[in-house]
Amino acid sequence: MDLQFRADPAMLPCAVPGGVRFVFDAAPGTRSVALAGTFNSWVGDACMLEPVSPTRWQATLPIPAGRHLYKLVIDGKDWIADPANPWISEDGQHNSCLTVDASGAVLMREPGLSAAAPGPLHARAALASPDWLRDGVIYQLSVPAFGGDFDGVRARLGYLSELGADILWIMPVHPIGIEGRRGTRGDPYAVRDFDAIDPALGDAASLRALVDAAHARGMRVILDWTLNRSSVDHPFTRTHPHWYTRRADGSIYYAVPERGYFAGFDFADRALRHYLIDSMRGWIERYGFDGLRFDDSDITPCDFLDEIRAALAALRPDIALISQSYDEFHHLAACDLTYEGGTREMLRRCAHGEADGAAFARYWNESTYSFPRGALRMRWLEDKEQGRASAFLGRAAHGPAATVMLAMDGVPHLLMGQEFDEPSWTGWPVLFDPYQLNWQCFDGALYAHYQALIGLRRRHAALRAGATAFLDHLPPGVIGFTRDDGCERIVVLANLSSTAVTLGAGFTRVATLYASGWHQEDARLGPYGWMMGSSDDLP
Repeated sequence: MDLQFRADPAMLPCAVPGGVRFVFDAAPGTRSVALAGTFNSWVGDACMLEPVSPTRWQATLPIPAGRHLYKLVIDGKDWIADPANPWISEDGQHNSCLTVDASGAVLMREPGLSAAAPGPLHARAALASPDWLRDGVIYQLSVPAFGGDFDGVRARLGYLSELGADILWIMPVHPIGIEGRRGTRGDPYAVRDFDAIDPALGDAASLRALVDAAHARGMRVILDWTLNRSSVDHPFTRTHPHWYTRRADGSIYYAVPERGYFAGFDFADRALRHYLIDSMRGWIERYGFDGLRFDDSDITPCDFLDEIRAALAALRPDIALISQSYDEFHHLAACDLTYEGGTREMLRRCAHGEADGAAFARYWNESTYSFPRGALRMRWLEDKEQGRASAFLGRAAHGPAATVMLAMDGVPHLLMGQEFDEPSWTGWPVLFDPYQLNWQCFDGALYAHYQALIGLRRRHAALRAGATAFLDHLPPGVIGFTRDDGCERIVVLANLSSTAVTLGAGFTRVATLYASGWHQEDARLGPYGWMMGSSDDLP
């Protein structure tokens, strides 16, 4: 997220002989302090800090290259962000962040990054991504929740075409583990067979028919892949126990807390890597998938992601790989798209009066210019681990927030039902029991808004590939920017406040393309209104 305060360099994680040193000043009487993060699968007692004074605790930990999220665990029960680190994660989980480069140096995000003063990683070019991903709009769905089975989803492809979504992301379709299952269906990310289809969803022919029908409509299809674990009752836990992480007594476990129905892979085993890559290749060859999305790839070795990329790109040069991470290094050789959840949080802050358009612009600059040059980020208001945008932002702010998200750079993502404000989704655990979207609660006005925004993005290349420049001196609650591709300049204004605002006289000359609450004659934007227009002349 945006950096909220100036850090004391002496308290920040830093590179020292042996790894990265962490320092924490605890309250008197603290009994223990531990580090938990993506570097140790979030185990709350794997890395203990040692007291070096009555209140200061310290530890040095070898950490591989890449972005890492972490928390401090106080007295074994209180999980807190590092109070000395102003860099908070974009994932809505309030984790502290750091990045380690290949030399072992720690790269902390710095305030004031911009095109004129980028971070060190911006000098490196991101992996070139296929145009179909760069220009697309992603729609994520669960087969049973959206359509019941493969045939039911195929019957709703016309709905998605009318909406304008052209990249279909299908959540896992593999058989689900039974042992330790939560709910009657279980977690769809607990895979019991990576080479099979859950028979409740259909068969191979119906899946192939779905992918073919989507392709016939000009859509691409991405399969969700559970990367670093299987279900605890996967046959490999018996036939190939050496493929898994094991305790000293040889028992298999998954290190992430509260996930006892998973068994964690040990990627040091080359045969395991070969098997998983061959399985991925098989799904692409048999069903024609255009890409894969990797679940929890932030705790997967980056060199394995690089191997996957090389193998799948040899099979299909225009493959797209989505990483569920915020890792800058995933863009260099492995993945086309990483998550970008900070936009969602900054929109909430603007809607609640906690930030303004200038803060939103600072966040965009800090997050853009700390990444490799040209890195594609997936922007979202909802994802599987979050509830509905209207509940998070406030119902009235949903419309202008969607305007911002779909007019920004990167690749926009919608979660099934987001476009009509479906009320029953609260996060992916609803899928552990029989669940379908409530199509009876259909907000037609919000659907039409998303449809209009996606249509504008499709018709105006500047909204897909144009340079971004933020507008200064806007009233509180208003976010404004332009997208310019050299042929057209699009102006975007969104009022996330409950107060009407008046903008500069120059905005009266904008040729309006799409607006709500916009009074062009006096450049006034109503509460929760928005305006998108074309202009070559702005103050």
